[in-house]
Amino acid sequence: MNKNQTIEKLKNMRLNAMANQYQQHLQNNLYNDLSPDEYFTILVDHEWEERQNNKIQRLIKQASFRQKASIAEVDFTTVRNLEKNMFNRLSSLDFVAKNENLILTGASGLGKSYLAQAIGYQACMNGLKVQ
Repeated sequence: MNKNQTIEKLKNMRLNAMANQYQQHLQNNLYNDLSPDEYFTILVDHEWEERQNNKIQRLIKQASFRQKASIAEVDFTTVRNLEKNMFNRLSSLDFVAKNENLILTGASGLGKSYLAQAIGYQACMNGLKVQ
């Protein structure tokens, strides 16, 4: 079978990452040392990872965050009455699985929006839809 036809068939089936990986392996002769099972696993894993990354990027774009916030960058030293242990429990996103709401309260300018966006980013990275 013609290898170019295989690549085209993969693209027609919307397996673009797998097609690109296969094409790259053909150009660099990287597939010769692997068993068929190992090689197929590599192609499938590459396609799966690409789709997961695309899903995360799509979820982040749909959430329309105003800034990129990270749970790792939350400052617990400022005076905002935020307990690190409690926030770490929130960042585990157990409340999402339980279909519970999260309400952040506090004075103006203490970073409630940043905290909400950090939790939202964490949810997107876990493949959860943020609304």
